[in-house]
Amino acid sequence: MALYDPPASINDFGRRPAIEQQLRAEWDATVRSFIAETKSGSNGPVSGLFFDQLADTSGVQDPSPAGVPWNGFPQLLTNWFATQPVPNQEKLANSAAESLVTTSSLFGFFKKDGSQYVPIPITYRRQDEYCEWHVTKSGNAITRMSFTCEPPEYWSYLADKDLTLALELYQELLHDASIQKDALCWPDDVYSAPGANGSREILYRRGAYNPWNEWNTTKGVVHLTHWANSLAAEVQLASDGSLGWNQPPGGVDPHRLICCAGFGGVNRSSDPKIGASVFSLARQGLSIALANPIGLYMQRFELAGLRDPGGARIPDAVTWVRRSANGQNVLRFEVAPPAGANYTLDQCTLDGERLLFGGQIARLVTMSLFAIAKQIPGAVATPAGQCSSSCCPYPTNGQFFGSFRNDGKPCNQRSSQEWVRNLRDVADLAPHPLMPMTAMVKEHADVPLSTIFTRIRGRSLEL
Repeated sequence: MALYDPPASINDFGRRPAIEQQLRAEWDATVRSFIAETKSGSNGPVSGLFFDQLADTSGVQDPSPAGVPWNGFPQLLTNWFATQPVPNQEKLANSAAESLVTTSSLFGFFKKDGSQYVPIPITYRRQDEYCEWHVTKSGNAITRMSFTCEPPEYWSYLADKDLTLALELYQELLHDASIQKDALCWPDDVYSAPGANGSREILYRRGAYNPWNEWNTTKGVVHLTHWANSLAAEVQLASDGSLGWNQPPGGVDPHRLICCAGFGGVNRSSDPKIGASVFSLARQGLSIALANPIGLYMQRFELAGLRDPGGARIPDAVTWVRRSANGQNVLRFEVAPPAGANYTLDQCTLDGERLLFGGQIARLVTMSLFAIAKQIPGAVATPAGQCSSSCCPYPTNGQFFGSFRNDGKPCNQRSSQEWVRNLRDVADLAPHPLMPMTAMVKEHADVPLSTIFTRIRGRSLEL
C-alpha cells in the first residue's frame, strides 16, 4: 500500500533502521487523520470534491500535480504599514517581521502552581506565510540567516516517537552540539483553558516536546511556530476552497472569495491565493487532493543580487539544507558568507540595499503547495450556502482588513472588541491604533487557541 511520505520525502526515518517502517506507517496514519478530519464534518461542510489521493479508488489516473504559488513575506505586515511614508514601509515591515510575539492569552496554555492555574507565555514568529526565518548574530553582526517551512506536526510526531533523533537534528540544523534534550521539552504539564464545565485537558505532559522551545524561537528556527502555519491548516484550506461558494462567473477574485468564505487570513498572501486556486479548479467540476508528499515548500531560487562589501557577487552564499530529491521543493535553506570570508552578511548588499533583515530575502521566496485535480465520476460540489463572513477595512488604514461574521452590521459599527481577533499579530505595532493596542488586548481577551488545539494542530482561521 502506498504511504504518505514526510514533507519533501525527507529521509529522517532512515536514521533509525530498526523502526523505520513503523515510523513511516505511523506518519502516513497521521497525515490521513488530517484528511479524515476534514471529511468528518467537525470543522464545517464536507466537500464532495475533496479527496484523499492515496485512498482514491476511482481508477482515474492522477495528472501531474499543479503548483499554487504565493510570496514568503508576511502580506499582513505589508498591509499594516501601507499608509506609512513609502521610504519607511518596507523597513518597518522587515523589522516587525523579526520581532517575536510573546503572549500569555492567545494559546490558552496553563501550568499548575499549587492549587492555581498560571498562564504559560508562548513566543512565536509573526511570519504567517508558512515561511519563517531566524537571523543569527554575533553582537550586531549577522552571521547567518536560516529559513524554514517545515510543519510543526512533523516535528512533534518525530519528537514524540524518538526525542533523541529530534535532538540530533536540532544540533545539526542549528550548528550547536551543546543543545540539551530538556531544552526542547515542557518543564511542566500543560493544561488547556477551562471548558464550559470548568474542566481542563492536559495538552502536553511534562517532558513532552515543546514546539515553541527557545531553540525554535529566540535562539533559532527548526520548524514553523506561527499559530496558523500547519499541515492541518493546509488540508482544511484545500477542502474549504473546493466547496461550492456563491461567486460571480468568470475569474475568481481571491479577496472577494476569502471575505465571503472566511476560510483563512484575509491579510495573508497564502490563504486567499490557495483558496482561489482550489476554487477555480473545483468550479470546473474537478476533484481536488493534496499531492503526496503533502507539505508547503519554498521553491529554489537564485540570490543573484547578493554582493560582498567590495561589490562582487557571492555565488555560494546559499546552502539548500533540506529539500526534495530533485532539489526544487525546499524545506530549509541558509544564507551565510562563504567559508573563510572576512565579512558578515550585514556588510553585504542585496539588490543594492544593505542586507539587514531576513525579510529582504523572504520577499524573494516563492512558496508553493501542490494539488491533484481530476474529474471523478459522480463527484459533485457541495453548496456552501450564503457567505459566512464579510470584510471591513481598518478604520485608519484602508489596506488592512478584518474578517467578521456575516451578520449585516456595517463596518463603521464594528467595535474594538470585534477587531481584536484580526489584530493578534500586530497588537504591539504602533501605527493606526483605534485605542492603545496593549490595553485593547488586555481588555478583550481573545478566545484561547487551546480550545481548538489537539497537540500542535489548529486551523488557518480568523476565529
